[in-house]
Amino acid sequence: MTKEVLEQYIDLQKEIADLEKKIKKLEKQGIIVADVVQNGYKRHAVVKGVDYVRLDKIDTLIEIYKQRKEKALKQEVEIANFITSISDTKLRQIFEYRYIDGLDWYKIQILMGFKHEDTARKRHDRFLEKNK
Repeated sequence: MTKEVLEQYIDLQKEIADLEKKIKKLEKQGIIVADVVQNGYKRHAVVKGVDYVRLDKIDTLIEIYKQRKEKALKQEVEIANFITSISDTKLRQIFEYRYIDGLDWYKIQILMGFKHEDTARKRHDRFLEKNK
């Protein structure tokens, strides 16, 4: 397992979260649109319809979301198996906090009780360099 693969997993999780936000925002706006049309003096009509462009965009985003979510689940299984194979308990915790829980280095430092946030990152990097 390389550092690039692990970092890609973190980026993929962020992409998935962004897609969720976009989908929710579009769904909140709704697919029904309305407009008021002037129909002579003092008369008007309200025209309602379905915004098919927005509906297609929502469908497309949902499909992309499903594909990325499936890819992330496969990667998560691979990463979990990789983490399980690490014999050192502290290293295993560092990798779990970073890639399974999605924590940043500062939070990992606090949870692990290290004096510097670089400690966890350096142990992580050294392990990956040593096991290329």
